[in-house]
Amino acid sequence: YLDPLSGRCFLKNEGYWTFELCHLKKIRQFHESDNKRAPVSLEYSLGDLAATDATPLEGAMVAHSFDGGTRCDETNAGRNTVVQYACDPSTDSHIEWIKETAVCAYVIMFNTPLLCSHPSVVKVPKHKTKVTDFLTGLEASCFYRVEGWWTYEFCYLKSVKQFHQEHNTNVAEFKLGVSSKRDLQAAETVADIQLDEGSKEPVPYFVQKYRGGTKCDVTGEPRMTEVRFKCAVDNLNVIASIKERSTCSYILEFYTPLVCNHPRFQATMDPHRNIDCYPTES
Repeated sequence: YLDPLSGRCFLKNEGYWTFELCHLKKIRQFHESDNKRAPVSLEYSLGDLAATDATPLEGAMVAHSFDGGTRCDETNAGRNTVVQYACDPSTDSHIEWIKETAVCAYVIMFNTPLLCSHPSVVKVPKHKTKVTDFLTGLEASCFYRVEGWWTYEFCYLKSVKQFHQEHNTNVAEFKLGVSSKRDLQAAETVADIQLDEGSKEPVPYFVQKYRGGTKCDVTGEPRMTEVRFKCAVDNLNVIASIKERSTCSYILEFYTPLVCNHPRFQATMDPHRNIDCYPTES
């Protein structure tokens, strides 16, 4: 589950100190001075990887231990750290917090969406076939995309919304579709996994339809949105694009690593994707 983190390092600034975790390698604590010739004025090793089978705390699924860090004056032993890995579908992988639980002994909580399809999170039948079985890590989460004047909000299993905000107040708002967990999961069929023929190699995507949005003045019908879930092996949950394919009918492309473990997606996983960017008003 954590393979995409290999070779990556993550920083967490805590006032005077900055902490760096290099996955499966080492942890350090340092302070950067203003002296350009000697940018690091203080540095301590908090340990090198010792084991990947440490005991997880409540709320974590995986724990790694790091031993043999810089010698501690108080204990006369090397500093050590346990990194606790937990599921968080709403953000990129990051250090959530770090605490010194005993003298020169540390605990780091590391949140990542990669663990949201871990068996301890996704409690589904042994032979999983539904894509929604893999997407439970998105429940109770909302995601946003700004395109010019409009901001788009996608709340999984709930709704798609378009709004414009000024001074923290919505001055224009349209629902682009709504649904419920029960309706969407009950409606899922094998036909909801389709192929995007627009890429060099056909890419699978899973379809959910959110209907019953704000009435459209042009068509007289409620707005609706087709949400297309695609595999993102770069571990980001993100709205990649939203387009109006016809009047008041929309297609929202959503990339997530959670679908990558579904059998229909594994054969054609592609880490490359296009994200359309637009300038915003200053």
